[in-house]
Amino acid sequence: MRVQLENDTIRVRIDEDELAELLDDVALLGSTAFGRAFTMRYAVDATNAAHCALEGNAHEWRLAVPRTQLVALKARLPSKDGLVFDIPGQDTVATTVLFDIDVKDSIKRRRP
Repeated sequence: MRVQLENDTIRVRIDEDELAELLDDVALLGSTAFGRAFTMRYAVDATNAAHCALEGNAHEWRLAVPRTQLVALKARLPSKDGLVFDIPGQDTVATTVLFDIDVKDSIKRRRP
């Protein structure tokens, strides 16, 4: 899993094996160390909810992605078009979540 943070956007890119894990109810876990200052831990889960949700704090957060949308994404692989979610903020702009599957991995898997 690769996580990128930029301004008000979180981009999560996974491969097809990680997508299979999500759909099998296995959370994807990751962390990023910021030198000696702190470590950010994050998790991505598939959920039966209709909307994407983000909870936690700056050091540890969890992204819940709707299972129905993950299944639909899997059905159209390989694709450069992933999922896009806008999560409303509290007195701030919305956080945009870009969630996609590594297209190079998907194409490589389909080569004969």
